[in-house]
Amino acid sequence: MKQITTTAAALTTILRRISHQPRSIIIATVALVIILLAAFTLIQHRAAVSAAGGSDTAVQASNAATPASDSASSQSTLGTATGAGKGQAAAGESRCYYEANGTIICTTDPLNRPEAPAPGDGTNPTNPTTPPEPELATMQNFTAAQCDALDTYTGTNADAIISLADTRGPTTQYYEVAKLADGNCWMLTNLKLGSTSGSITLTPADSNVASNFTLPQLTTGGTADYDNPRAYGPVPGDTGSGATNYGYLYNFPAATAGETRTTFTSGNAQYSICPANWRLPTSGSPSSDLWQLDVAFGGTGAGGPSVAKWQPSGPFKGSFSGRWYGGFGFQGDAGTLWSASASPDHPDYAFFASFDPSDFYPGDGYDNRNFGAGVRCLLN
Repeated sequence: MKQITTTAAALTTILRRISHQPRSIIIATVALVIILLAAFTLIQHRAAVSAAGGSDTAVQASNAATPASDSASSQSTLGTATGAGKGQAAAGESRCYYEANGTIICTTDPLNRPEAPAPGDGTNPTNPTTPPEPELATMQNFTAAQCDALDTYTGTNADAIISLADTRGPTTQYYEVAKLADGNCWMLTNLKLGSTSGSITLTPADSNVASNFTLPQLTTGGTADYDNPRAYGPVPGDTGSGATNYGYLYNFPAATAGETRTTFTSGNAQYSICPANWRLPTSGSPSSDLWQLDVAFGGTGAGGPSVAKWQPSGPFKGSFSGRWYGGFGFQGDAGTLWSASASPDHPDYAFFASFDPSDFYPGDGYDNRNFGAGVRCLLN
C-alpha cells in the first residue's frame, strides 16, 4: 500500500509540472509512467516467486498440495488394505495408479497418493520443481494376484470396483473392473475400442492376439459379414456412462481377432480383441465361464432366479447396448455379448449372452456370427 501511495504522489507531481505542455505530450508522459509502473510490479512479483520456491510452477504446486489429513478420504489401496480400502466408490470418476512397490492406488486426486514425491524434490528431470506423473494402472498390467486382493462385488459395495486404463486406439478408455461371485475379475463396462477416422493395429504386447491384427474403422452401415471383421459405432443412445455406456459392437470375426468359418469351426477361440492378459469368456456348456458365473449368481446356467444379477443395477452391470444387423436395433431394450465359443451345430453360429429386463440367457444361446454384439472381457 505504501508503494502504491508513493507512486500515486509522484505521478501527481509530474502531471502538475507538465500541465502547461501540449496535450499530446501530457498523454505520452502519462502512458510512459504507466508502462514503467507495470514493469516495476512484474519485477517485484518475480522476485517474490523466486524467494518462495524458484518458479511460478513451484508456487502453484505448493498451493495445490493437500494436507495429509485429507488424503485418506480421496484414495484407496488395492492389495494392502481391507474393507472399504479396496477400490474407489466413484469408480467411473477415479483413476488407479501404481506405487513403487506395485500396489495399486485408486484416487480422484493423484496428488494425494501415498509415496507420491513432493513438489520440488527434483525427481522429474524435465521439470525438477514438480513430481513425475504417476503410472496409470492398466488393463494389460493387472494381475491375478491383484484380482484376488479385491473384495467380491455384490452390486451394492461400489468400493470393490476399480477403474483400469486401456491406451489402445486414439482415446484412452477407462473400464470398470471387479471380482464377481465366481472369483474371477470381469469388465463391468463394454469394450469401446475403435476409431471413426481409421483402422487400429493391435499387437501381442497390448492385445490378446498372436500377431498383429487390424481392427477396421468403425462404421454404422454396410452389409453383415460372416468372415471379415466389422466394428460398429458410435452406438445410438450411448452416453458413455452408467446404464447407457454401450461401448461399440463387433461381429464375431472382429471379436475373435480374425477367426472365420473356415479357420474356427469348434471349441473356444484362443484370441480376441480383449487387452493382453484378458480374453473372451466361454459359453455353451456347464463348465463355461458365463454358465459358471450364472450359477455363482444363484442361477441355473440359463438365467431364471439370477436375472436381477445381470441387470444394469446388478453386480454384472449389464448394458442394454442392443445389436447391429444391417443397422442398429434394440438399444435400451436388450443387451448381447459375444463369447469365445463356436456352435457345434453350424459354422455360421457362435454362442453369446443375451439379456433384457425380464430374461437372461448366459450359456445356451447362439446366433449368426455376422451380427454386431458387445464385448466384455475376463481376466486370464
